[in-house]
Amino acid sequence: MKNLRDFVLAGLLLAVGLVLHAIVPPTGTPVKPDFLLAMLFVCLLMFDDIALGFVIGIAAGILAGMTTGLPGGFFPNVVDKVATTAVFIFLIRIAKSRINLYVISIATPILGTLFSGTIFLLSAILMGVLPKVAFLPAFGTAVLPATVGNTILVSVLFSALKQTGRLITNRRAKA
Repeated sequence: MKNLRDFVLAGLLLAVGLVLHAIVPPTGTPVKPDFLLAMLFVCLLMFDDIALGFVIGIAAGILAGMTTGLPGGFFPNVVDKVATTAVFIFLIRIAKSRINLYVISIATPILGTLFSGTIFLLSAILMGVLPKVAFLPAFGTAVLPATVGNTILVSVLFSALKQTGRLITNRRAKA
């Protein structure tokens, strides 16, 4: 039953991320800030299941690709979400044994958004979707604002979900 609950919570988080990704307008270039990443990071922080993490990463890539503002940006979105998931699933697992989880919840969206944005822009350039000269403007107008927004979203949402989870766990333990 825990697995089903995890899938449902992940689906709800991705739905919130999808809405955020769909309504955020482009900021100066065809590339727009990706706040769906925040929900991906919350899921990766919450669930310690590699298979679930990859399912969430693939789903996030497809959802982001469907709502991208960049013509031809579907495949770069899928590539960047899968690559980001692969890297950060293992970084988070390693860090959890050495670093406080709340510190990880702040570092993950910063490093993850920078990594994901770079992978997205490079894959879009390699696929011919973006010209090479668009990298720095897109990085400055989309990736950097998304880094700030994702850090705030993840730290607030992750803290709230962890507190709620503790309350539920404590009630079950007392019963």
